Amino acid sequence: MDGREGRRRGDVNLDIGSLMVILLSTAITFGLFSILTGVDNPFFAWAENIYVGGAVGMTIVVSFTWIVSNLIQKIVSNPSANWPLIISFILGLMMLLRVHPKYSYLARIPISIATGVGVAVSTRAIIFSGLLYQIRATILPIFDWRDPATAFTNLMIVVFVITILTFFVYTTELKGPLKVSSGIGRLALFASFGALFAQTYMGRLGLFLGRMETLLIPETNFKISVIVALFMLITIIVLKNYYPETLKKLVP
Repeated sequence: MDGREGRRRGDVNLDIGSLMVILLSTAITFGLFSILTGVDNPFFAWAENIYVGGAVGMTIVVSFTWIVSNLIQKIVSNPSANWPLIISFILGLMMLLRVHPKYSYLARIPISIATGVGVAVSTRAIIFSGLLYQIRATILPIFDWRDPATAFTNLMIVVFVITILTFFVYTTELKGPLKVSSGIGRLALFASFGALFAQTYMGRLGLFLGRMETLLIPETNFKISVIVALFMLITIIVLKNYYPETLKKLVP
């Protein structure tokens, strides 16, 4: 029996720590899925709080670790060479004063600096990546048929860019060739939006299937998933039908 077949049949020795991790992750997953029952239940509230709290906690730990390793250690090792980091550190501490009523006005200084720098950098990026580079990428050779596939692709890009632009012409009545071009552009937009939606859907479906495989394979995970799902479902049904007041108290 190879390792994969053994894993599928549940021939896995789990210690108590691994078992608790599997049980907790399974409970969080089905707790979040419990909102699909259409009932505000304590399992969803608990799983939501655990998920958000864990994400916030991990963000704080990662941010603190990055500050210590990339900021404080460099400042302590060579303060004179890393004086820009000292200024950044002071501005970051000033931003935390936002929560203090008396000194909250000091937080406006780093916020204004961050906003101004961010707008300046993003404006330049938008001009180049969102305008100039897009125009450059659209100006393609369409009569070089030494590579028919590339030439056909370039031709489609040019045609669809022009027709989609005509779809957004609102200053004149669409007649004749302009109306035909606008119709082609409309169909091209439908196709592109459909492709984007399908790509997003397939990505989310892949995540869902991967999580389902983790819950159902090996056999130990499958048994835990069935027990947890049945327990939550039966509890929600009982609370909704027989103890509605208790259900309201359990849901924040």
